[in-house]
Amino acid sequence: MIGKILRWAIVLALLVILISGSVAFYTVFFGGKDLVIPPLREMSVLDAVESAERMGLEVKIEQIDSSVPAGTVLAQWPDPGTKVRRDKTVILKVSKGGNRRALPDLRGLEQGQALRMIEEQGFAAGDILRIHDNTRPAGAVIAQNPASPAMIEGGRKIELLVSLGPVPKDGRIPVPDIAQRDEKTARELLSQSGLRVGGVEYVNTQHTPEGMVMSTRPKAGAMVRQGESIVIQVASSKRRGPEPTPEARAVAPATPAETPSASDAVVVEQPQTPVRQVGPIGPVRPLTPEQQELAGAIGLPPGQSPIPATPTPAAATPPVSRPGPAATGTARIRYQVPPLTKPLALKIEMVDATGTKALLGRDVKGGEFISLDSPFVTEAVVTVYLGGEFVWQERYK
Repeated sequence: MIGKILRWAIVLALLVILISGSVAFYTVFFGGKDLVIPPLREMSVLDAVESAERMGLEVKIEQIDSSVPAGTVLAQWPDPGTKVRRDKTVILKVSKGGNRRALPDLRGLEQGQALRMIEEQGFAAGDILRIHDNTRPAGAVIAQNPASPAMIEGGRKIELLVSLGPVPKDGRIPVPDIAQRDEKTARELLSQSGLRVGGVEYVNTQHTPEGMVMSTRPKAGAMVRQGESIVIQVASSKRRGPEPTPEARAVAPATPAETPSASDAVVVEQPQTPVRQVGPIGPVRPLTPEQQELAGAIGLPPGQSPIPATPTPAAATPPVSRPGPAATGTARIRYQVPPLTKPLALKIEMVDATGTKALLGRDVKGGEFISLDSPFVTEAVVTVYLGGEFVWQERYK
């Protein structure tokens, strides 16, 4: 009898323990969650603490370095909207201010640009390490230490890894790709690559920001000797009016302070004045708006276009090879195709004393640079058509 009572007492005790544990487990993990954590970010620490304590929550504050004003809540845990018990502790990460600044990303910038940006942002320039790199032109920043993005103390030194350009092969180096850079940066990159600026050609276009380099001559990637001159082509939004004579435009004498150095020499473009009809060119008629947009890529004066109003029999006559006078000159034809959304047909024709010659006829893509040298007799008129529309014409003597 006593043994039976003892067994029932043990069973009852076990049931009480089990039920108590279940109640405690539910209370800890599921019970009492009748509070919702409010959003406390970006509040002042005083307001955030007051709001949390008024709801019956406990608050723990952790201070961290930040450029945000001191006393501002940067983060919280648990996140806003979380349901918790009344005695739950909320952790607030609060800015203690300091002199930390956002570190700019200097990769890809020219060394001079990077150093100026470091100074402007309140940092100091550290050591500069230079190595050969086949993917970056000489003078371009490859990497930095510390790396960006980061928040660091103002005045800290920033170390740079700068490219020396590709390793020279037989005294030759590739022309760096300086397209899409401003003219000043392009000059600095060429100089640091061991090349010289042999001149600048300003191309009138509405498709590229003014002052941005469009291409070079020789083109990017061409192998040249160190110290060789490179001509850069720069976008310009200014239209150039016709010249009174086919001579190169005169340049007024410069004062000593204004005299450019050899590296700043500018290639003076020959005037692109529409000529009177020569051979099959035909009479002049006004440009349409579409033709004006195409003509703007090479600086043709608005309102004029030597496009034939009616075709002439000579225009349809194919060039015939026959003995004739010896060539008196060579036309150096240089044409930069403007940015295009799709390939267009490019046609280049020359008319001289021997007749009409088709110099080029094929589809081209935007940005292509066309370079042709063609002999002529007495004088010649070269005409360029893009997409079936007249865009450029020049006389050669």
